[in-house]
Amino acid sequence: MFRYFLLLLILGLSGCVSPQYQTNYRLTPPPAGAGKVCLTRCDAALGKCKQQCAAKTSQCLAKARMQAQQELPILLGAWERDMQVWEKAMERYETDLRFWEMEMRQRRLMRDLQRDLQRCRPSERNCTRIPRHYGGLAYPDDWDRPDAPVPAPKRPTLESETTRIQAETCPKDCGCDQTYRQCYGSCGGNVQPYQVCVKNCTG
Repeated sequence: MFRYFLLLLILGLSGCVSPQYQTNYRLTPPPAGAGKVCLTRCDAALGKCKQQCAAKTSQCLAKARMQAQQELPILLGAWERDMQVWEKAMERYETDLRFWEMEMRQRRLMRDLQRDLQRCRPSERNCTRIPRHYGGLAYPDDWDRPDAPVPAPKRPTLESETTRIQAETCPKDCGCDQTYRQCYGSCGGNVQPYQVCVKNCTG
């Protein structure tokens, strides 16, 4: 019953997930004349900004890789210690699981024996009935099952650490597009934002 309730709850929550939107911009140029010349300066500034951003990003990526190379030996040492702890926990879990499986087999045998003996006919003198309150027979099959350890710690690599440091320190957006839109509007162009659904869209 609990499993069905949990399934209904998950389905209900999944139906309540809100759509996610991103903001796009519709650019309408100004009338011909001075506005066109102004937009030319905006375009030139945008190109320069993106070139500077690319150079800054490239330098940041190289620095991130160098930092990852320096930190990797320390991270590997910590990972080895975590792996030793995890392996011991896994050994305890496997031992506990074997004992639990043995106990569950015994419970199933006793449950089957009880079920067979309760079918005795009144005229059978040599048929022994186990009392209905016999301990341990009403437990569900997964009762008291040992909990598995958390997944094994992931071994750090130069690539994974470089990617992590890049995500934390390197710029993803230098603000070039925002600066361009401001320049575009100052030249008399129209900048109209609008929303576009990118996830959990309906219809």
